[in-house]
Amino acid sequence: MNLSTIVMFLIILFLPRLIMLLVSRSSFLATLGPVFLCYLFGLLLSFPLKALGADIVLASDFSSVLVCTAMPLILFSADIPALKKLARPMAASFAMNTVSVILIATAAFFIFRQSVPDAAHISAMLTGTYTGGTPNMIAIGHGLGSGNDRILLLQASDMIGGGIYFFLLISVMPRLMRHVLPEYTPVGNTFSQEDTHRYIEAFSGRKQSVKPFRMFLNRCGFVLLSLVCVAIAMGICLLLPSGYGNTGLAKLGEYMALIMLIVTTLGIALSFVKKVRTAPGSYSSGQYFILMFSVVMGLCFDLSAVTGGLLLLGMLLFIQFVTVILHIIMARIAGIDYHTMMITSTAGVFGPAFIMPVARALRNDEIVLPGILCGILGYAIGNYLGIGLGKLLLLFP
Repeated sequence: MNLSTIVMFLIILFLPRLIMLLVSRSSFLATLGPVFLCYLFGLLLSFPLKALGADIVLASDFSSVLVCTAMPLILFSADIPALKKLARPMAASFAMNTVSVILIATAAFFIFRQSVPDAAHISAMLTGTYTGGTPNMIAIGHGLGSGNDRILLLQASDMIGGGIYFFLLISVMPRLMRHVLPEYTPVGNTFSQEDTHRYIEAFSGRKQSVKPFRMFLNRCGFVLLSLVCVAIAMGICLLLPSGYGNTGLAKLGEYMALIMLIVTTLGIALSFVKKVRTAPGSYSSGQYFILMFSVVMGLCFDLSAVTGGLLLLGMLLFIQFVTVILHIIMARIAGIDYHTMMITSTAGVFGPAFIMPVARALRNDEIVLPGILCGILGYAIGNYLGIGLGKLLLLFP
């Protein structure tokens, strides 16, 4: 391994931390978001690194390990039993969002498959994204064998569509939706104050009230536990027969979708262990691995892949906004109030981190924790739905 390759891996490891510090000190950079900045700086740094002879292919191979490790970390803090406390309208509305995404993503595949390359993969990744979030998009993309260029283009398109929808959620939609859907009826807080504080602290980006050294130890422990999950998944797949006569890493590539589903399942299973679920640091560690992956995608991005980006953006906007419209129609038929509809749509499209600002726009603190829990549920089921739909759509020529 030459010096430039070593420097490249140091950049992958430490650049996300630098970007997070910059984002915390600049409202403009916070608007752009750490994921986009990791892509951008990775892309800019790729030119001198390639010129110096850095092994970019090795970085691309490393990206699969980052994604596999990130998924269990994000799921360790999921409190699946707490979902029983969700009010029935909240659970029903999130189910409506999920059904809407699947139906519209499937329809989009048949509409765009002649004009958008890998339309099945796009529909599958967006199903996971609009059920869970960006980690699901990345995991599904890798599981189905999509290239890093395709994932990066889709993520860039999602930033455009997501930015438009988020602006609508916190500006005009609260006033518009009250004329379409019923008013919110308070149901009372069924969650303990301790649970509420822990989830808001973990998923809203607030600084956690844990001593730095203790947090460091927690994160190291979680990363090791997640790597054990990855090792188990890879070990299982190595024992399976190869349909193409592959061995070693090539065989693991053949079973990448199964590896993603196994690590997802192990992450959910370990979340039932109270000490794992309640210890702080797992979600933020998983997000850091996603940021490292974003740096790698920037380093590996091929600018020639931009061709066809507008059609990809059109497919994404169709899936995103027609899904929201169908969700509103289903909520109207079922009598779901507009607070519940909007917060579950936020949980599906954006994930737990965006619940707080939308709840503030609605002036309703009672829906914060239920919304976060819906977002966590989306992370848990997104990979299954996305990979399952992708495999199904690939059956159509």
